[in-house]
Amino acid sequence: MKRLVVLILALSMFSIPATSQIPTPEIQWTADWEIDQEVAIMELNSDTYTFELTLGFWINNNRLTPIEVDFDVDFEEVEFEVDDPGKVSVDANTNKTFELKVTGSGLKDDMILHNADDFSETLTLTISEIIGEQAIGTPREITQNLQFSEVYEIDVEWEAAGLTASNVMLDVKAGTSESMNVQVFNYGNSDDAVTKYSVSVSKCPQLDYEVDLVSDLPMSISPATNLDDGVAFAKITITAPSSHPTKECEIEFSVVSEATGFSYYATMFADVEASKSSSSDDKEESNEDSGNIDSSNLESDSSSLPAISSLLCTLTVLFAAFIRRKSVI
Repeated sequence: MKRLVVLILALSMFSIPATSQIPTPEIQWTADWEIDQEVAIMELNSDTYTFELTLGFWINNNRLTPIEVDFDVDFEEVEFEVDDPGKVSVDANTNKTFELKVTGSGLKDDMILHNADDFSETLTLTISEIIGEQAIGTPREITQNLQFSEVYEIDVEWEAAGLTASNVMLDVKAGTSESMNVQVFNYGNSDDAVTKYSVSVSKCPQLDYEVDLVSDLPMSISPATNLDDGVAFAKITITAPSSHPTKECEIEFSVVSEATGFSYYATMFADVEASKSSSSDDKEESNEDSGNIDSSNLESDSSSLPAISSLLCTLTVLFAAFIRRKSVI
């Protein structure tokens, strides 16, 4: 009995704190995004392919004392630039909103964009409570999925001997035909298709052309993975009739994007050289005209000679008659 009393007295010397007296920071402040969205879109500038995305978030402090927090941002694959609020204080029993600015580029390298159809990134914002310079308790983590906005850009180029260009010069002799291949490039970041094409010939109404498509329209075009990643589109054959004069002709080949409805084109300058027979005919006609002009001049000169001789004869007869009459008198 005495031992039991001693044990009770010993236990009474140690107070057992109640659970409600122990602070539990994990449930006394919370944080989350201001707008709940499955995916946040990084809107790319059409000229620079850069973006600036602002994400709002809040921190709710239910404590009776203020808290001080700091931030850390991580990405799964691509590291973008982040401007966070830095170390901030949240007053007791308040809900405070902040902004996180994410900036960067949609370019995978110097010229090629990330494929928006495949690209996906996750941003993780870690918020830690700090005292002095030390983090305490369990940090809060909120995540946001990111994707690029869609960019559509088609380029049309002529192709010959493995080289491509938007503007080319083609030599064509009258009475012959020359061919040139057409390639289409998708320098955007999303799938597109060509729905139709057109050919326009300027300065040379006699010039004829024929287009041989590689496949039926619409023709799908995936985003390029490098600068020379083009898709064979068609072969155009230019024909100059034998009577075609020497002249520079302009041919414009254009295609229409399914995604935007915009037209994209490439220009060819066809330098047509007249055939030798046509050149000879032109020279003969020119010589004939020159001969006619010379003959008419000669005829004019010969026809003017009799008129001068008649006048001299008349003057001579009159002068002789005058002298004779004077001598008789």
